[in-house]
Amino acid sequence: MQAQDVIEVHAITQDRNSVRVSLVDGDPTVRRARQIMLRSEGYQVRSYSTSAALLGDPTSRDFPCIVLDAGLDGSDALDLIRQMRATDWQGTAILLAAFDPTGALTLEAALHGDIVFPGAVGDRTLTTAIKTVGLNDGLKITS
Repeated sequence: MQAQDVIEVHAITQDRNSVRVSLVDGDPTVRRARQIMLRSEGYQVRSYSTSAALLGDPTSRDFPCIVLDAGLDGSDALDLIRQMRATDWQGTAILLAAFDPTGALTLEAALHGDIVFPGAVGDRTLTTAIKTVGLNDGLKITS
């Protein structure tokens, strides 16, 4: 892992229930804007430019939520989530992708209790989903 692949956000004053979020987005402008927004909402955020950077960080398994730019077809996102689950990560993925209700990404997300939003999801919708992850941390039910 290289220094430019991961940006660790310094802790800010947070309550005990703050959700830890891993943020993966290849676009540095989008990644930084989301990071700032999530941080302003009181979340602990680790930001990664690539899936490989996230997988290379052993502390990422301690973060119960991954917000992931799934790209156009979502295949890389599915691979990443499968690899995280193979390491006993039991969190929730929030996948930002073109919405296809019958696509593999949407179907697999539904099986694991993950969430799929259009890539241009609004901040309020995204933070509400993350709060839900925090409320359900450790209580996730999957089929």
